[in-house]
Formats: sequence, structure tokens, C-alpha cells
Amino acid sequence: MDNNLEKDWNSLLYKISEEFNVAADLNGTLLLIGIQERGLGFKETYSKEEKWDHIDLATCTLLMKWNYYSIKGYDEDNWPIFVKNKLVPPFSKDKENQLLKSSIVEYFKDNGYLND
Repeated sequence: MDNNLEKDWNSLLYKISEEFNVAADLNGTLLLIGIQERGLGFKETYSKEEKWDHIDLATCTLLMKWNYYSIKGYDEDNWPIFVKNKLVPPFSKDKENQLLKSSIVEYFKDNGYLND
């Protein structure tokens, strides 16, 4: 991970940890993005299935920027229906994490939560 990304990532984790009183990590930030994208507000508790649904929503949303996914429409519960535009290459776990972290940092910057 390059120095700027590492600095931004650590700043983001610290800010989330302080604001939400949690130990922030990759899945936690994806969960927050999924909750934000769903647009129904924050609940005190989520089932394991709800957490993974929100993490999947966040992952697809982030990968839309790289044109891996697009939204085809919405289901009856207003969840986006994603279409895979191209296969995500088989990255190493480190490369996959770097892509996600970079996309997460950019998402929070674009939404005004993290400054450049």
C-alpha cells in the first residue's frame, strides 16, 4: 500500500473508531457504506445476514467505479440489482484489500467525510 493510501486509510479508521465508538476495520467500513447506500438509516443491531447484505451492497457500489458492476434496477424491497459488466480478475488477497481500501477512502472523500 502506498504511503498516501496508508495514511488516509489509517485516518479514516481512526475517525470512524472515534465517532462510532467501534474498532473500525475493512468489513466495518464496508458495512457503513452499505448502510449509507441503502438509505434507511442506522439501526442498533443487524443480523449476520443483514450485515453481509450491506457489505455486498457496498462492495458492488465501490466496484461500479471500476466498471465491474452497474445497476440494472431495483427489487420490490428497493435493493439495487447489480449486473456484472466484466469479471473481477483473480487478485491476491493483498491486492484485493488494496483495491477495496483505495475505493473506500475515495468514497469517504467524495462524500465529504474524509478530507484530502
